[in-house]
Amino acid sequence: MIELGKKYRLKKIKGFESYDSEYYKVIGFDNFDTVICENTCGERFVFMKEFLIDPQKPDEIYSDLIFKRKE
Repeated sequence: MIELGKKYRLKKIKGFESYDSEYYKVIGFDNFDTVICENTCGERFVFMKEFLIDPQKPDEIYSDLIFKRKE
């Protein structure tokens, strides 16, 4: 469960290299499935809840989002 005021990391995307281990603090909820977050520099972002690593499911570190290259 994602909670207000707590810090979370983003899930990884399979097939996409990302070394970002930055934490985002939840500062608000936009609607049922999106959250407003702030990083350590004070920048704000809106993410879908499913992209944050839930502490109750720490093994789920990959998102279901898939990037495909079009050639």
